[in-house]
Amino acid sequence: MKWCHVFSGLFFAAFGSTPAMAEMSKGVARSAGSFFAAAVSCEQRDRIQGGQTEALRAGLDRYLTQDNRRWLQQGFDKGTRRAQVFVPETGWTPFTPDEAGCYRVQGVLDDYKMQLSD
Repeated sequence: MKWCHVFSGLFFAAFGSTPAMAEMSKGVARSAGSFFAAAVSCEQRDRIQGGQTEALRAGLDRYLTQDNRRWLQQGFDKGTRRAQVFVPETGWTPFTPDEAGCYRVQGVLDDYKMQLSD
């Protein structure tokens, strides 16, 4: 699925080489929130290690503005309700927390972790 590459790309583009360098646009923040909702659905089904999504969100939180936090939460809430992820260029896309989808999610989470640890 192309959306996994989009999530990594959006995150890296928003923050540059370190998260403190920029803030997320509304679309990117909502997209990240919906992606985190997908990751939580994978954790709940034991397809990826539990707790990593919450820890990653907590690590990211220190770099976010109040608006970014609100938009990210909106994306998370809507993504949870709809079982979808938001890609700014194409809109809402269904997400199924199966083996393949969760494998891709884990790859993006790993990219996010590396970005935040720099």
